[in-house]
Amino acid sequence: MKVVRLTPDSALRIHLRRELNAHLSRLGYTDSRPVRKSSMTPEIVRMNPVRGRFVYGETVLRSDLDRQSCRERLRSFSQRRTRHRSSILFFIGVPDNLQAELQSLLEELEIHGALGGGHVHIVPIAAPEKNRLQQKTRRKAG
Repeated sequence: MKVVRLTPDSALRIHLRRELNAHLSRLGYTDSRPVRKSSMTPEIVRMNPVRGRFVYGETVLRSDLDRQSCRERLRSFSQRRTRHRSSILFFIGVPDNLQAELQSLLEELEIHGALGGGHVHIVPIAAPEKNRLQQKTRRKAG
């Protein structure tokens, strides 16, 4: 059996994805939809079974903020439309300490709707409890 060790970034991304999925489920987007795999497939595609409306979800870490590929993905998913030309809701899961940086990046990319009830929603997600406790004890010890 091969043991896979998670890097801190991959562990955080898993946590963000899990919490973003939970957030979307609380909003009523409970059906997971299979999508064709390509370079521009969103991390999360969910559907509201009652309304039939799709949402996209992406997670963003500090290391992603400077990547051109992340900027292209954010721009692409924020501009996607349905067949009837309505906006597809786009949720971005981000660690709560990066919310301001992500907002300024979205403004720089001219992605409107991230502030003030548009179709792009930033979802700040708290760090996992285990890590928070470790950080508190490190601060006290240091």
